[in-house]
Amino acid sequence: MRRAFFLMIVVAFAVAGVGCPCARSAVNASPELRWWLFSNFGASKICPEMLKRGVPLKLPQLGAASVGRFFPSQCNVQVDDARKAIVMTASGSGYVMLPFTRRVGFYVGMGVEYLPDFRLEEDATYVWGKFNRFVAQPDLRILGVENPVVNLATQTPFGNVATVIGTGIVTGEIGRGFTVVRQESGDDFTLGHLDPPAKPARQFKPGEGRVLLASDLTTVYAQSREFLGPFEVAQDDAALYLRARTTGAPITYALVERSVGENWRRQYETAQPLGPPPGVLVGHGPIAPGEVNLGFPLNRGTYYIVLENPAVPPLLGGAIAVGEQSAQVSYSVELGERR
Repeated sequence: MRRAFFLMIVVAFAVAGVGCPCARSAVNASPELRWWLFSNFGASKICPEMLKRGVPLKLPQLGAASVGRFFPSQCNVQVDDARKAIVMTASGSGYVMLPFTRRVGFYVGMGVEYLPDFRLEEDATYVWGKFNRFVAQPDLRILGVENPVVNLATQTPFGNVATVIGTGIVTGEIGRGFTVVRQESGDDFTLGHLDPPAKPARQFKPGEGRVLLASDLTTVYAQSREFLGPFEVAQDDAALYLRARTTGAPITYALVERSVGENWRRQYETAQPLGPPPGVLVGHGPIAPGEVNLGFPLNRGTYYIVLENPAVPPLLGGAIAVGEQSAQVSYSVELGERR
């Protein structure tokens, strides 16, 4: 997975948000100063940032599209000044949707040590994280499976389920490290080391005056969902914008407040039958193959955008036929002023 796992991305977002009154050249020339800035101003931001968002999960054997999400719920960070390292312990739940197992919900907890660094450029801040070691090996547990014969030992073309989720989606990707590039128009994340002035590719160019919250490629299999977010809207006069390019099967979208979305997601993670949201739909509609640009004027709050390759019967009451065809969706979610 190109945008692998939660422990990497939250560290990167936190450090990238640190302001610096010093000259760029002085900061860039001094590893000691960069560590001081991080340890005093960046480390405390990691857990608050981590708990805000879900992270797409990918399996390299299946290509660049995400096949699930992880949603952190607990986090703790310790700073080791002597080694210039941080140790993060974190846990949460998520799901993967794989062609050979269908939906699998899981819990995972782990402790990871990173060696962070960053560089200030005129148009962006580059943040790097080098994976150093596992302090606590991943603790992986299955919460629910759509296929009742699937368990952690079930064999798939890529190994057993525990290996696919634990090693393929978690452990193996963390060792690649990460780069986050923070720009005025939003944050971009990629695995591996990316040197300035190179920047990760975006699915769409953000609209004028908007901030990019998420941009990626995902696969939505038949009779499955993808929970994007949660996304915070901090002002009453703002709006979320969803841009999507879909190939394959048509899909539907639903916009719900965070409490509704999280209860709905937990049902999904425990492999309960697909059903309507456990609360009010703020917005919903179909997305046909092709490109769409949708805007949602919203009150202050936090929201999920849920994509679905329709259930039986279709969640939103449409006439989309159910089949085995999956949908490939390139998307971006942006925050901006109301039109």
